Amino acid sequence: MLVRRLAARLLDWLLVLVVAWPLVHEPVLVVLCAAVYDALLLRLNTLGKVLTGLRVVGPASGLGWRRVLTRTLITTAMPGAGAVLVLTGLGWREPALMAGLGWQQPWVVIGEHVAVPSAGWLGSLLLVGGLVLLVLSAVESLDLRGTRTWHDRRAGTAVVRPKVPRS
Repeated sequence: MLVRRLAARLLDWLLVLVVAWPLVHEPVLVVLCAAVYDALLLRLNTLGKVLTGLRVVGPASGLGWRRVLTRTLITTAMPGAGAVLVLTGLGWREPALMAGLGWQQPWVVIGEHVAVPSAGWLGSLLLVGGLVLLVLSAVESLDLRGTRTWHDRRAGTAVVRPKVPRS
């Protein structure tokens, strides 16, 4: 079950990257697109879960928005934010959308107005913070007990393989 769940998550992230990256070229917005995709399709089924034969189910009362948002923040926003922080800490950025809109990004302001040693220290802090988020995300995803990981227990959901009706 764990391999199917990880494959479904990877397929969903790849789909969002393939669709969103050419449009926005901004890691923060790609993570936002992934969170919106996950939250909106959690009640139905994401493409990754369909291809791996999985489904997210809630209690008898159903999947309310609170459960959906809790699960999305833990499963999508946390690793996405970690990846963005790692990329920013490594100095990689492509501010195409923000520059096109005339917005100044925080790391550009910091790089212009703060001395170089401070900017280097900030980059290291962002890199470490991002790695911590990614490790926490991996650990919580691997904490599988039956059909529920930590984020499932927190959100009150479970991932199951639906039974196919026999004819």
